[in-house]
Amino acid sequence: MSESRVVPNDVSGISVVRLSGLALAFAVALSGFAVQAQSRPETSRKEIRIDIAPNATINVVNNAGLVALRNTTGHQVVMSYSLGSNKVEVDQESTPDKRRVEIRAHALSGQQPTADEAKVDMELAVPAGVALSVSTSTAPITATGLSGDITLSSDTGQITVANMVRSHLHVRSVAGPVNLSNLSLGHVDVTSSGGAVKMVNVTGPKVNVATGSGNIVYEGDCSGVGDYLMTTHSGDIDMTLPQTASVDLNARSVSGHVENDFSLQAKKHPVFVPKAGSSFAGTSNSGSSSVELRSFSGRIRVKKQ
Repeated sequence: MSESRVVPNDVSGISVVRLSGLALAFAVALSGFAVQAQSRPETSRKEIRIDIAPNATINVVNNAGLVALRNTTGHQVVMSYSLGSNKVEVDQESTPDKRRVEIRAHALSGQQPTADEAKVDMELAVPAGVALSVSTSTAPITATGLSGDITLSSDTGQITVANMVRSHLHVRSVAGPVNLSNLSLGHVDVTSSGGAVKMVNVTGPKVNVATGSGNIVYEGDCSGVGDYLMTTHSGDIDMTLPQTASVDLNARSVSGHVENDFSLQAKKHPVFVPKAGSSFAGTSNSGSSSVELRSFSGRIRVKKQ
């Protein structure tokens, strides 16, 4: 007896529909892969070496991502970086005498990268003695062990600097926090509109910090026979000093409150007449460093370590 089979009336049509669906899905998958591949960087990380002359000037601009700086020896800037997408690139130009170098991260012409696609992470090793300027918008900046004339600027990115000796440091911030630690024998100049400034073991012949509404915190001994000036409009100033600190101390707040844990010796010729609760002045130990604290409406407190 022969075996009977039920054959669909429209088998060829079903096959065509199924094949067409598979082909369409495959094409969509390829299209998605192509879009992803187009936005993905060709390589995850690149490195370049730039020859520089002694005492060269280096300018770096990177709006988003991060910028990490460290010291190195020799006469080369070594930069490694990674791109958030193929919509951005890093350009570098040097003058023929190698005394000036420009490094800039930017979007390619005609491209409109998203915030993540526009990020460029940079790491730079910089020889001693250069004049270095770094500017960012949201990118945080970290610097360790540098020496020279250093200028770091960011709108909202955090700026962190550590372990610098005999350098001239300029820091400019709009709203990002600034953290400085273990800086000695150099000039420090910090200006911020609204960001907080914290300093730990920062000493030198001149330390100047000014903020609009940000708080200022100082922990150290104000050594170095230096001039320390810290001013804020509406922020608070907290200074913590050891018992052995040798300071000539002046503090004034127009409408804020002042507190002092030190027993100060009155000066023979004070700059102003101290007013209880809003100002104080005097010296501790030999008063080798001048310390002036000013606030319009913020609180000022000087504490013992």
